[in-house]
Amino acid sequence: MRSVGLEDFFTFFFRPQGRIARREYALGAGLIFTINAALFALLLTRESWATLAAVLMLSLWLPMLVAQLVLAAKRCHDLGISGAFCLILVVPFFGIFWLIALAFAAGTDGPNAYGPPPAFRAD
Repeated sequence: MRSVGLEDFFTFFFRPQGRIARREYALGAGLIFTINAALFALLLTRESWATLAAVLMLSLWLPMLVAQLVLAAKRCHDLGISGAFCLILVVPFFGIFWLIALAFAAGTDGPNAYGPPPAFRAD
């Protein structure tokens, strides 16, 4: 097993080409959710840290949104559909269901128009 570097991290979260499997998507989305929840909890519980938490939340909001959309686009590619379907995530109410559907829907077997199957295909 090879080690993961910073370039791999940025490729995973910020490069929309390629495909990712269900497990990779769930882990990436879970990491983004955990970071957001931790910052929100810090904002609500520690009055002395509230300003720092608010600044962090505001400065990380756009990169976190982009990372979530990129993960969803790669997951859409694994399903054989356009990455533009990732924009459903920003639609109120439907976005939550789409987030869950992307985590549980099986990807296409073998290569498709978006590339070969994910190297990490443990689902």
